[in-house]
Amino acid sequence: IIAFSDPNDLLSYAIPSGFVDKYLDSRLCADVTNVNINVAKIINAFNFGKIANPLEAHIGYDTDDRVVAIIAKGIGNSRTSKTVNDRCRWVETID
Repeated sequence: IIAFSDPNDLLSYAIPSGFVDKYLDSRLCADVTNVNINVAKIINAFNFGKIANPLEAHIGYDTDDRVVAIIAKGIGNSRTSKTVNDRCRWVETID
């Protein structure tokens, strides 16, 4: 299971630890990967601060080349796309 979340999207969330054990059949041998990625462009709001378009943050995943590359080739392996290697930072955590 891979969950993509933009921190500017109030409606997206990471899959919590323990979700697989609690809700999925153990025979599936499922792993969870949470990906936090800014898909919405951050803009300067008339010098009042920086904001992101909340709609773009919620639905912009399919047009973000990094998201498409992560789905197609993964991350943290020898096949990882150059786009992802150049523009993303990979931090692996183990529960």
